[in-house]
Amino acid sequence: LKLAAKFNLPVITFIDTPGAYPGLEAEERGVGNAIAQCLALMSDLPVPIISVIIGEGGSEGALALGIANSILMLENAIFSVVPPERAAMILYRDAAKAEEVALALRITAQDCKQLGVVDVVVPEPKGGAHSDPDEAARLLKRFLLNELVQIQRLHPRTLVKERYHKFRHMGRYSSRISVAISRERAQIQEYLSQRLGELKEFLPSKAVEVPLEKGEPSSGQPESKE
Repeated sequence: LKLAAKFNLPVITFIDTPGAYPGLEAEERGVGNAIAQCLALMSDLPVPIISVIIGEGGSEGALALGIANSILMLENAIFSVVPPERAAMILYRDAAKAEEVALALRITAQDCKQLGVVDVVVPEPKGGAHSDPDEAARLLKRFLLNELVQIQRLHPRTLVKERYHKFRHMGRYSSRISVAISRERAQIQEYLSQRLGELKEFLPSKAVEVPLEKGEPSSGQPESKE
């Protein structure tokens, strides 16, 4: 990465990993620190970066190589914070529910495109990329070059700035969703106002007098002074 920055070369990463190994040995050898350093370096690199998810994009292992200006994803690839099988075991103690959990995680390329996590979904040959690797490579090359031509025109500062904003804006509501939420909030407020109005009709019009303790002055009359 540093060499690319020194000679002004674009960086292209290919991601196919279930994630970083979560064992004790990996922790002792500093896997967390290595991932953090890679994230920091890629986020501030003044050259074009393109990441391509070609198989499984798993958790922090994928994220460490995915801080890019443009993220491409093969049509049948997946991208998730946790494998569906592991999530099913955590949530239900039943790996058989992996398919149900996978739908909720929205891990497909189409889901990631709708969520704004990836920029381009690359089509695969009929039967998947493994059925015709050469054709899959040709399709990927075409989309990859198209993205590279677009982002290579940008100034280094613009590359870093746009990369920053890209990840900062992930997960934010769109204007359409904001309008829908505002409309729903107004409907709830109107409903609550109607219900409160109905409840007020059942309340007594006069306040109920509460008996006072002996020696306590009445709130309706001023306290006598000697």
